[in-house]
Amino acid sequence: MSPTPIAARPGETYFVPGVRVMRLNKMPHPGPDVEAQEIVELRQDIMSVTVTRPCTGAAQYCILLNNWFDSLPRDRSVGVGPREEIVGGQPVWPRFKYNDFTVLDFGMRLRIDMRYFPDAGSALSTTDQQAQKWVPMVSGPISDMRFTFSDRDGARLQVCGEDDLCILKNKNPQKVDYWAVPEQVIVDDVLRRANFPLPLAPPLIPWPTFTESSAKALAEAHFEGQSYLDYLMKFADRWDFEVFIEYVSLDDPNSGLEFHFEPSRCRTPPDQTLRELYIVERGKNLVEFKPNLRVVDQWTSVTFCGHDHHWQNPNMICATAPRNPNPLPPAPLPGADPDTVADELHIDRARNDEPLVSGPEWRRQKFTLNPHTEINQRGIDSERAQVMAEALYRKRARDFLKIDTVTIGLPRLRAGKHAEYRGMRAPFDGFYYVEKSEHTYGDEGLRTNFTARRPGMPFRPKNGP
Repeated sequence: MSPTPIAARPGETYFVPGVRVMRLNKMPHPGPDVEAQEIVELRQDIMSVTVTRPCTGAAQYCILLNNWFDSLPRDRSVGVGPREEIVGGQPVWPRFKYNDFTVLDFGMRLRIDMRYFPDAGSALSTTDQQAQKWVPMVSGPISDMRFTFSDRDGARLQVCGEDDLCILKNKNPQKVDYWAVPEQVIVDDVLRRANFPLPLAPPLIPWPTFTESSAKALAEAHFEGQSYLDYLMKFADRWDFEVFIEYVSLDDPNSGLEFHFEPSRCRTPPDQTLRELYIVERGKNLVEFKPNLRVVDQWTSVTFCGHDHHWQNPNMICATAPRNPNPLPPAPLPGADPDTVADELHIDRARNDEPLVSGPEWRRQKFTLNPHTEINQRGIDSERAQVMAEALYRKRARDFLKIDTVTIGLPRLRAGKHAEYRGMRAPFDGFYYVEKSEHTYGDEGLRTNFTARRPGMPFRPKNGP
């Protein structure tokens, strides 16, 4: 039997994962992290690393470490590393490694990077080439430590923290009133008062026009004791915005950080140049696939009503999303409510994907209308009422189809990106928005668990082809 040719053998790609822990400056700053250094001592002690990234809000990390000097007997007289205490030519007992908080301490800023180690001499696809570069996952201070001393597991240390949004969790010391100040100016002032050092990145989708107009500004107040982040999240919830921190470039871990406060990225079409990177396919890299459909809870329309912000005006203001609610069934229309969630129903025309019908339209067809009304809202105008109605409508529509997925570790496949499923056939194939991702380095190598959503799917009549 002749030996298998080398070219036919599988390479190391996706089989030799790597993770590293970097020490950063104590405070984030604009620009590159030129002083980032790997904590080399942790390499041999890392047992597992988990990074959780939501599409909006703070990302978290946890690192599980061996907390024990475990050298051979011949090394005991000289100690292992400069920190092991030696008395009378012998290491001091017990030989705990990180109890002194010298290497890791509260408030120390860390960055977690992940990758697969390079294949030597392989002709790699774009996906594999990207996978073999260090990808920055999360940067932020240590907030929690959990020590374990067990006769079964030995000495271990779990170190956890969250990204630099934690700076905005500080409380506002005194009430600040904003009279007729545009929301864009308010956001800038909140960041200034919080001493938040990161720049505000330009949004992929423009903010509503009323947020930059002094003539359309309303009265707002940041109350004492309310955190800066909670105050910003109030605006984000109203307008369907996402608040997050991301790296300037995933190709360069030291590229620095940017602060994002912008409309939900799910409305941005998937970048076709990343198609090869974000495909998860049955029989290749799709480990688990668990779709969940919720039809009956869908709202076929949302009406948002409240009092005009001018107290002299007794009139009620109402806005409805979609602007032209669907008539009573029948008469189904593929891609219904085109002015609301159609910009989230992305399809790949090159693959002849079927048109997608929104979750609210599925509800209308299967269970008739289900309108929802929010009343007695205060301090609004017609433009803001419309934006708030559409925000509520979108949030409920996004509960229509969600998929919990496990794939091989793909550090770039993270919350805020799109994933493309293939090999499951209609109605599940196509583009989805990743709303939460969990990246784990451990006994199984690298794994990425993520939840993806799409507010619609192809509509096929029961007796259709």
